[in-house]
Amino acid sequence: MKVLHLGKLCPPNEGGIEIFSYDLLEYLNSKGIKADLLCFGSKTAKSSYKGFDYFECKMNIKVNSAPLSYDFIKIFKRIEREYDIIHIHSPNPLAEFLSLFTDKKIIIHWHSDIVKQKISYRFYKPIQQKVLKKAHKIICTSPQYLETSKQLRDFKENAVIIPLGLNPSRLKASNEKVTKSLKAKIGNKKIVLSIGRLIYYKGFEYLIKAGKYIKDDVAIVIVGGGPLYENLKDMVKALNLENKVYLLGRVDKISFYIKESDLFCLPSVERTEAFGLVLVEALYFGKPLITTNVEGSGMNYVNQDGITGLVVPPRNPKALADAINKILSDNNLYERFSKNARERFKEFDISSIGDKIVSLYEEVLR
Repeated sequence: MKVLHLGKLCPPNEGGIEIFSYDLLEYLNSKGIKADLLCFGSKTAKSSYKGFDYFECKMNIKVNSAPLSYDFIKIFKRIEREYDIIHIHSPNPLAEFLSLFTDKKIIIHWHSDIVKQKISYRFYKPIQQKVLKKAHKIICTSPQYLETSKQLRDFKENAVIIPLGLNPSRLKASNEKVTKSLKAKIGNKKIVLSIGRLIYYKGFEYLIKAGKYIKDDVAIVIVGGGPLYENLKDMVKALNLENKVYLLGRVDKISFYIKESDLFCLPSVERTEAFGLVLVEALYFGKPLITTNVEGSGMNYVNQDGITGLVVPPRNPKALADAINKILSDNNLYERFSKNARERFKEFDISSIGDKIVSLYEEVLR
């Protein structure tokens, strides 16, 4: 069996979709499936990474977040005949468009609707819907997202639910420098960690405001860079929360920070938070989760309310703080959530997810 994955960024870029797809490609190849990646980069070359080959194609331009590349088209036309299945990680307009010109089996891996690009989507929608109609199967990452996706509304019968997953071996390392630097900043306070790009839908301003209500032995640590960094930093200062809320900016290995934390919180406010793969990393380390009840988001597919953590209303600092205080002040509740989190991770282990995708490949080829 030979499968060509069409993605956006090439290794070693480590966004959520990239981390998942690299782990999946590594697993598929370990199972004897020839799975390669066609992706966008700064040059055009063929390389290898963690057991799989990838074709990097120089990006010529980006239009409304969609990369375009002449080499991507040229290489796809040259190599697609060598594969049995074309597996597209969407949204990726160029990859989707190219799928209309192949007779190979098509699988669409639906990571997210097209949300922000509303004007350009009106023009692209007919192509997208034609691609979805042609697809042999559509993978959606949670039942919540599938049920609320207007773009998938007419294709639900052809969709299967397979969540994202991770290779646990990538999470096992620790780093003493991280431990020491956190202790130097925060002392012996319990750490509520949140990670993500500092943009509008992540809801970090509500987590910062929750700092007014959390107990004095608790600190909120936010890891990530982005356009709202300075605004959020000013908010911390204006609210006089510099001893309770810490913005660390971008870091190299988020798993080091998750390991050192006590609790993980994702305060997102929009369905743009389609899944929240970082929640799966927190499950691996047995961290209780706090997520927000955003309709259609897969966050609360990963975090089971009252089992692996708590789900609270979005845009509600007091509710976030109450959940934080409740979990961190009740040892029995904490241990129950922590134990359930480790157990829940098994469902997101890349071997479990990879086997489901292999079964889907076999079904499609039959």
